[in-house]
Amino acid sequence: MFTKIPRLITFFTLSIFLLFSFTINVKASTTDQIVFIAVNDELVEFVDARPFVADGVTYVPLRSLATILKANVFYNSNENSVIIKKDSRFFKIYISENKYVTEAKNKMEAAEKLPFLIKTENDRIMVPLQFIAEYFQLEITFFEAGPIARLIEKNDLLNYTDEQLYVKYKEEIEVETERWKAERRHKKINKIAYLTFDDGPNKHTKPILDILQEHDVKATFFMIEPQIKDFKDDVQRMIAEGHMIGSHSVTHDKATVYQSPKTLLDEMNKTRETLLTITSFDSRLVRVPYGSKPYLTKEFRDILANNNIQVWDWNVDSNDWRYSQEMLISTVKKQVIGLEQKNITPVILFHNSLNTVQSLPEIIKFLKSEGYFLEAYDREHHIMINFWNDERL
Repeated sequence: MFTKIPRLITFFTLSIFLLFSFTINVKASTTDQIVFIAVNDELVEFVDARPFVADGVTYVPLRSLATILKANVFYNSNENSVIIKKDSRFFKIYISENKYVTEAKNKMEAAEKLPFLIKTENDRIMVPLQFIAEYFQLEITFFEAGPIARLIEKNDLLNYTDEQLYVKYKEEIEVETERWKAERRHKKINKIAYLTFDDGPNKHTKPILDILQEHDVKATFFMIEPQIKDFKDDVQRMIAEGHMIGSHSVTHDKATVYQSPKTLLDEMNKTRETLLTITSFDSRLVRVPYGSKPYLTKEFRDILANNNIQVWDWNVDSNDWRYSQEMLISTVKKQVIGLEQKNITPVILFHNSLNTVQSLPEIIKFLKSEGYFLEAYDREHHIMINFWNDERL
């Protein structure tokens, strides 16, 4: 998954003093400081995920950084690998194995695999900044004001010193810093609810997106692979407007999807690959058809966990497929109030249907009146919502 890069200003949550070291890590640390990334004479915006520091390593979103550096990224769903190529140099990451190789292409399969623990952030593949810089022969400078970490391509003439670059972008840096602080405060003190929509996209998806836009709220869409191809514009709009996308299978047929753990994984990977092709957004988030229980027995959950797939069920069922509009609204309100009394975050199940379109404005107004902020799924603040309470998913 990766989204386009429309502007050249952004910020990243990193730890300054840990910026340049490179080791193998297991778990990401809490982000605690804002850092700006520059390439040559411009600050750059990665809209897909914020880099973070884990045990002294700065991780950055692979595809976006590669795009900025004019490298190509190729994903192979069959072996769950990624190839990054720039001019005559490239390397291949085996995601499930946490290893990489750097040999010439015709020797790729025989090359020695070296340790390389990649991470994910908001369903994006994250790699160490230092590794990318060194592999593509880039220099790195660091300017404390800002602060700014700057990647410099060899033999590239610069128009600004580090200090001049900071002065050029000082106003934007200050604005983004305040925005980042406000966002952190928001995450800490506000109630969040999640609207989720299954079985799309279809003819009802555009009206749903219009309503979300009108009320300035975000949502998460779990989609069926053939329909993704039929409604490409709506899917691309989801990304452009800040929603989260996820896989909901190819066939949505119980007998086919759950024939074996491999058939389930294959359907989710095919859907994921189609989403990636259409949106440049690599989402590892899935909702399995009809929910994870009773279908996701241990062998099914094992194969998803081993492939770093995140499964999201729900804790509020709108029953929009069978209830009248009045009953739908009433049942959602009742379930949300019940969860609120238990201090549980609502994850609400809807479908792309006319009934949902007609009921959604009132439900949004109700949730806002209860003090909820309606947001898209955020891997950085993942909450476990699966019927098996499997902490791996």
